[in-house]
Amino acid sequence: MLLLAVLAAALAIGIGLVTSFYMGAASFAYFLLLAGMKVRRVNRLLHRRLMFSAMGIDLALVLLLEIQRNAVETVVALDLSPLQLGHVFTSTLAIALYLPALLLGRKLWAKEDARVRLWHKRIGITAFALRTAGFLLMFSLLGRNG
Repeated sequence: MLLLAVLAAALAIGIGLVTSFYMGAASFAYFLLLAGMKVRRVNRLLHRRLMFSAMGIDLALVLLLEIQRNAVETVVALDLSPLQLGHVFTSTLAIALYLPALLLGRKLWAKEDARVRLWHKRIGITAFALRTAGFLLMFSLLGRNG
């Protein structure tokens, strides 16, 4: 776990140094998600911790962006390019799927159930795919207010 966390932190710091704090934090959260996906079959506890941490960082970052930069107002004003709007759209959908993924994961943790596992996997993979698109599209925001 330590190696994964150090690698995620190093990559995120590198990105944050050449972009912004926000992109560095978002990168750290994304790399934690990536690590969580990688270990999901071999270490359920580590998967749980990595995913929960990543989702928490993502949610905190959204709140911080709203408080410091009025993110919702920027989106509503349509002051973004199509790629930037794509980032907002895919990232928002991913974050909206975090709650059902977490609830289903918690249910699975308490008691194994094939049907719950199937839906947890479907929602989790969809959220991860959307978050991956949001992560890549995030770089279209370079040059916008730091």
